[in-house]
Amino acid sequence: MSFLEIQPLFLLSGGGGIHPGIAKAVNLAIFVGVMYFLVRKPIRGFFQSRLADVRKTLERAAREKDEAAAKMADLDARLDRLDIEIGEIKAQAERESIVERERIQTETQRDLEKVRATAVRDIDAARQIALADLREFTATKSVELAEQMIRRELTVEDDKKLVERAGQELSKAR
Repeated sequence: MSFLEIQPLFLLSGGGGIHPGIAKAVNLAIFVGVMYFLVRKPIRGFFQSRLADVRKTLERAAREKDEAAAKMADLDARLDRLDIEIGEIKAQAERESIVERERIQTETQRDLEKVRATAVRDIDAARQIALADLREFTATKSVELAEQMIRRELTVEDDKKLVERAGQELSKAR
């Protein structure tokens, strides 16, 4: 029996005719009732599944939102610390620069002292060499002058006397 046959069913019962709107309403009610009975379990399962999916999606979205907020807070904190770290790095670089400058000055001073000491040693050595050369030159010139003076003032007689005296001294030494 179909739903469309309900109206004739009412007509046969002798009710004298039913208004077509009422028949359609009854047909609709029966159709909706049968449909509800047939599809309520699958629809309930579908909506429960859909509700669970929506809840999972909302929970995941809430978790992701919380994670994003935590990351954002972490990034904000890191940015705040970044200014502090930049300041610390600048201060550290300044301290290292001062230490390096002092080290270079100390090293330069040490090198200057080494150069100065080497120069003093070299000058002393050159002075000693110059003094030795001067003594040698003086001795050589003195001998040459003495020789010239002796040649100029020594006579043949003086030469004989010197030779005799040297001979006597040699014979005494024997």
